[in-house]
Amino acid sequence: GRTQVPKQIYSPARAVHTRAQMAAPTPAETAKALRTMLGLDDGGVCVCVLGGTEFKNENTEALTHAIASKLPTALGERAIFVTGGMPGVQKAFAEKFGGEASQLRHLLPEGQPSGFSIGEDLHAGKDLDERKVVFGEMGDVYLTFEGGPGVAIEARTAFARGAAVIPLIRTGGASKGMFDFPKGALEKPAVASETEWELLKKEDGAVEECADAVVELTKKVAAEKLRQPSFWEILDKLVGIDRGTLTAVLGVVLTILLLISGSSIYSEVSRGRNDLAAMHGGFLLLVLGLIGSVAWVVNEASRLEGEKKDKAD
Repeated sequence: GRTQVPKQIYSPARAVHTRAQMAAPTPAETAKALRTMLGLDDGGVCVCVLGGTEFKNENTEALTHAIASKLPTALGERAIFVTGGMPGVQKAFAEKFGGEASQLRHLLPEGQPSGFSIGEDLHAGKDLDERKVVFGEMGDVYLTFEGGPGVAIEARTAFARGAAVIPLIRTGGASKGMFDFPKGALEKPAVASETEWELLKKEDGAVEECADAVVELTKKVAAEKLRQPSFWEILDKLVGIDRGTLTAVLGVVLTILLLISGSSIYSEVSRGRNDLAAMHGGFLLLVLGLIGSVAWVVNEASRLEGEKKDKAD
């Protein structure tokens, strides 16, 4: 069966550095070692669960159970789920976990067991504060339920490095913006539909409907994380300039080149130097080809954006 007593199987601090080495691994290095050990370097997705150690909202426990039972099946075997081995939300998630036991892990400080009946324990950090930093560096997607300052800290760490944070806003606490929870995480992501996002916020909404919305949104976010970026998306990140501004600048430059080329051709023809005029004509053809290439790139980028927007809607 799936039920098993968690085993203390791994300590990344020992894996990254031997005792003979003086420098301790950074939280990011420890998180990377954990991800490698879990097989996430080959295209898996890590979903971390954040939440309060006791329930403040009457519907949070039922919502946690519903999501825990549905999400593992929806994401498939390439997904690994990680809790912090704490009571409350994380224990409730483990209790109703709908995937294989091998997909569930609990990250705790060195020497501390979770005591959960399913999944395996991992260890990082000498205390809870150090463990929280590693936890915030580890996941691709973070689900947050209620929570206090600790949840907000972990969410800030994750969001700051570009991980997806999906807050169950309806549950209140940090997930609703308290304790300096990252403001950007409370804004609807591009892949989320208006209906899905509203269900995450609607306090009196049906638990099952909200759970289904979280599952669908997490699937889309996970797919986005796993998808390899296209050449044009990589180029867009490298250039780092607004497309409208870039197009305008290129338009001015190409217009100047056209004018220079045309003027040079006219000047050489008027002097009877047809060989040089032909050379300038070749340059003109190159400029026209460049204009066509730029137009195609802009059109392709707009098409990709349109497809992404359609999927979100």
